[in-house]
Amino acid sequence: GFPYNNKMSTDKVKDEEAEPFLQVTTTTPENPDTTTSNNTMMPRKPPKPEPTNFWNTVAFVTLTVQTAATVLTMRYSRLKPEGETDDSPQFATTSAVALAEFGKMWVGIIVLSYEIYITKSSHDPFTTFSNQLFGDLKTLLKMAVPACTYSVQNNLLFMALHHLDSSLYQITYQLKIFTAALFAIFLLNRSYTRYQWLSFGLLAIGASLANLSMQQAASKKHDITEEDDTRNQYIGITCVLLATCTSGFAGVFMEKQLKGAASLYVKNIQLGMFGFLMCIVNSVITGDMKEVIIPYGFLHGFTTSTWIVVALNIFGGYLVAFVLKRASNIVKSFAAGLAVILIVLGSYVFFGTEFNSIFYVGAALVLLGNAIYQREGMKPKPTPKPGSGGV
Repeated sequence: GFPYNNKMSTDKVKDEEAEPFLQVTTTTPENPDTTTSNNTMMPRKPPKPEPTNFWNTVAFVTLTVQTAATVLTMRYSRLKPEGETDDSPQFATTSAVALAEFGKMWVGIIVLSYEIYITKSSHDPFTTFSNQLFGDLKTLLKMAVPACTYSVQNNLLFMALHHLDSSLYQITYQLKIFTAALFAIFLLNRSYTRYQWLSFGLLAIGASLANLSMQQAASKKHDITEEDDTRNQYIGITCVLLATCTSGFAGVFMEKQLKGAASLYVKNIQLGMFGFLMCIVNSVITGDMKEVIIPYGFLHGFTTSTWIVVALNIFGGYLVAFVLKRASNIVKSFAAGLAVILIVLGSYVFFGTEFNSIFYVGAALVLLGNAIYQREGMKPKPTPKPGSGGV
């Protein structure tokens, strides 16, 4: 079962969050330069960094690159080859997402089966497998919460994009880091310093400017004007604000579930099951089921680049789970902010998408926000003085 109904697990969440994700920590003795052996002072070698912190840094960098690569590959997969006259629709994005959820589920099943069966950890592997996945119904149903929330979020963003200019949409949606921080305070009893709040603001502004640098350049080049009588700005802003709330809640809720989980694979199998079902529901809501999947087939329009997108999403699912378990949803947000810089540069290199000088300001703000957040995280926690009455 999932041990999150006791105080010990809550305290564990607090303690783990206090560790900065990219900090390389060492264990320091009372006197790091010498050690005593038979009353003889002998020089002592400095301790080596903990390898787990090295992998934290690797995961953060990899998540940043994976996020950018997924967006760029997704964009490439939506381009039609030159000279193609086929009027059939492109592949359904809900099909690609559903396959990614299905893939995450089966990767977890294979690894978990190996751990149980090949390592001979149980005399009845099937019963052990089913108990880990379905033994605690309450814990299982908890994984339906982020799956449903992400589905609602995708529909809200789809509606917001219809009613808002892309620039206003990008600026407003960057508020999601603040909603993530607020939900972390309420659900995980986190606390942030004023400099960390400043870093959140720098990240949001920087990511917005980096996105706008491409859109403004494209607007000037093509003289784009968007007018639609069906658009309502108030509806659009409401949808994107609700989407920031669902994004923050789902991320923090997932983090809470993963912090006490014994196996990331079990959680990803459970999340993949509910995520796959919600993708099918979402395909009906968005019209993909009626317009693409039923007339042309579930895999209609899939190319090599589409399968690469699916593979990147499967890999990214486990990478995000690792970051949420070892660090926090805020760290994931900073990785996404850094990925925006790579996306802009990648779009320029691979697709010829121009950007203006605002990009450099945005990139600097993102990097500055990241540096401030990491610097604050590396500061030692204040310890209460003896007799001060601190708890």
